Amino acid sequence: MSSLRNKSEINIAAAEYLDGESIYPPVAHCAYYSCYQFMKHIWLNSMSKTENDLTTLTRNSPEGSHEVLINQIIKHLKTKNQDTRSFNTEIVSLKKLRHKSDYDNVEIGPEISSNAIKLSKSSLIVLKKCL
Repeated sequence: MSSLRNKSEINIAAAEYLDGESIYPPVAHCAYYSCYQFMKHIWLNSMSKTENDLTTLTRNSPEGSHEVLINQIIKHLKTKNQDTRSFNTEIVSLKKLRHKSDYDNVEIGPEISSNAIKLSKSSLIVLKKCL
């Protein structure tokens, strides 16, 4: 198993553990990075791309590295006949929750926490079909 895929599994497990312990603020972070790491695993292994390829694409794009990777994975999902519309909606929503949890001056409670886990698990199901 690749290190990124392993980290992805650890992060979703950490999100569930933290949620179960009522430690809500870091849950969205762990849930989002579980998906991000799995997307990077797909990029490197299933798509046979390199870190350098991603860096070059990002450098030549007005978008950030996460958006570039998400968009590239969506293109790849389309080649695998996956539902890209719901995946895109879910991963963007999860990214927003992660941003809110990491940077905004707001309380993060059980509703946001459980929603982050739900979005992550749903996204991971789609991503795993890509392998």
